[in-house]
Parts: sequence; structure tokens; C-alpha cells
Amino acid sequence: MEEWVEPARRPALTTELDVLIPWLLGFLAGAGVRATFFVLGEVARRLPQRIREIHAAGHEIASHGDLHLRAERLAPDAFAAAARRWRLEMEDLVGAPIHGFRAPEWSLRHPGNPRLAGLATAGFRYDSSLSPAWGAGRLDNPRFPTRFSWPGRGELSELPPLCFAGRARLPAGGWTGRLAPTSWLRRAALRLHREGGLPLLTVHPWELVDRPCPGDLSGLARLFHDAGRRGFHARLAPLLAGHRWSTLWEAIGGAPPGSGASLAEGGER
Repeated sequence: MEEWVEPARRPALTTELDVLIPWLLGFLAGAGVRATFFVLGEVARRLPQRIREIHAAGHEIASHGDLHLRAERLAPDAFAAAARRWRLEMEDLVGAPIHGFRAPEWSLRHPGNPRLAGLATAGFRYDSSLSPAWGAGRLDNPRFPTRFSWPGRGELSELPPLCFAGRARLPAGGWTGRLAPTSWLRRAALRLHREGGLPLLTVHPWELVDRPCPGDLSGLARLFHDAGRRGFHARLAPLLAGHRWSTLWEAIGGAPPGSGASLAEGGER
């Protein structure tokens, strides 16, 4: 959950989320859906009461880092220390454990990234940063919930986001998800569920409103933010109301799921 773009390009004093959160909570309540909100630390500091309202409505609060900056901006050890701080600050705010993490821009990228082990040592129980889709991640990333373990450091469940079937394997979220017919999203979710996976639908709050983006965007960045956004909430509502959706922590039974994989240190930096 963030406001449009990274802080350097976001307009000062924007109040988008202060307006969007009450509307979004009503939208989810109308569909009978509980969700996981990956929240930036800087958003939580600006809008603490709104984050508490999300938690009070029965939704899960998880961490999206502090600023909307890519994970590789911090060395692995510094990332682990920062991740622990992000978790504790969010726990203090909502008064409940924070189990999950998602890196901005899917920037952990693949299982060899040593920052994944840092999330385990920081006290997180699951991550949802490794997309198995082209563009957002890598095609060899796991499509199903997978448990990673690092001897002496801990374990972490990886919960990958939904993607469309086919050789290209495009993300079922973001602009490709918004442009796709709702029937494609439903088919992708049901297929993954039948195969034993966890259909994880990813939506930003700003994708559900028709107001123009207030950020300083142009070219491809504006296309990625605006394409398919008009009327998307109306197209999404039947998909939400027609199936049972839940928080990620509840969906995995409050315990790490999936096949085990022991990972050595090293890989991407």
C-alpha cells in the first residue's frame, strides 16, 4: 500500500490514501473480503489511525518496507537490521504481530538473494516478493508456496503472486491484470487453486479509483499507472464476491506451508 510513486516523485502533502482507505474498507466489506495490506512505514507514520482502522476491520497488516525503495539499495546485513526495525515499528502501531513482507517493485527477485535470509532473522514468517512472472520476476521462481530454510538463521515461507498461464506467464496484477478480462483473472486463480497453489491477487488502492494520478509521471510510467484503471473496481467486484478470499496469514494456516528448500548464502546482491 503506497501512494502512486516513489517519494522523490510524489507530490507534497498528497492525501490520496487518507481518502482511499475508508472507501477501500467499504468496498472490501461489501464483497465480504478480508485482505492483507502491505504497508509502507512512511505511510503508517503519516496515517497511523487509518492503519489501525484497517487492522480493526479484520484485515492483516504486513510490511512493504519503509520508503518505496528497492531492496538492493541496502547491503544484506543492513537490510536485515532495517527489516527488523520495520516489523517492530508496525507491531507497535497496530498492537499485533506482523508476519509478512513484500519488497517494493518485487526487488528481491529470486531465491538466491541473501536478503531473504535477512527477513527470516528479522522475525518475518513469510515473504511475497518473488514473482514467477515475466517482467516482474523470473520464470524459474516458484509458482506454489515454498518454505525456504537457512541453517542457523531460520525459515521463511514464500507466497508468490498470481500470474497468467502460458509461455509468457504475465503478471495477473498491475497493468497487465487491469487490462485482462475478469474471466482471465478468475480462470488463472481457479487453475492455480486446482493445482494446489495459493491464488494471490495483488491490487494497489490507487488502481481502484478513476481519479488521475497526481504524481509527476510520463511515458511508460504513466501508461503502467493508468492503463485499464478506469472502471477496474467494478470489474473486480464480482470476482471478489464470487469466491472466498482471505488474508495471507490465515490462508497458510498461520504456519509455514509448502515444500522445503534449504538455501545456501550467496546469490544476488
